[in-house]
Amino acid sequence: MFKAVKELNKKQQENLKVEDTNGKLAINPNDTLNIIASFFKEKFQTETATEIEAFTGSPRKLHQPITKEKVKKSFDNLNNNRAPGEDGIHAELLKYGTQELNEQIAKLLNQTFERNENLDINAGELIAIPKPGKPKGPPKNLRPITLLNTL
Repeated sequence: MFKAVKELNKKQQENLKVEDTNGKLAINPNDTLNIIASFFKEKFQTETATEIEAFTGSPRKLHQPITKEKVKKSFDNLNNNRAPGEDGIHAELLKYGTQELNEQIAKLLNQTFERNENLDINAGELIAIPKPGKPKGPPKNLRPITLLNTL
């Protein structure tokens, strides 16, 4: 019963209303996405930025391996009730996970460093939400929120 009432009272997500460079309202969701993407791309990407190259040294053991206690300590610092990033892992799953989970994550991280493998966990997802009190339309009235991978 409680879940049904919660679902009925849930506020419906309103589609973003965004204007193109000519001030015309974008109706097609793909047009809206392209306008927002190009606006934030101009803000956050530069032509002069250089990509950091991957480490190319030979694989070797760590001087101080990552311990399950260190992993647990880092998980304890995560905030609850935050939206997960592309990995879809909620912080609570890691924070309140078992010691075996901490042990397996530590083992995975240690193996990744020792074998000189790339663990692609740095991705983020940019979400644009309307700024409170601002008129709908121009992309400058949107606030960028980046959802980072929890791991």
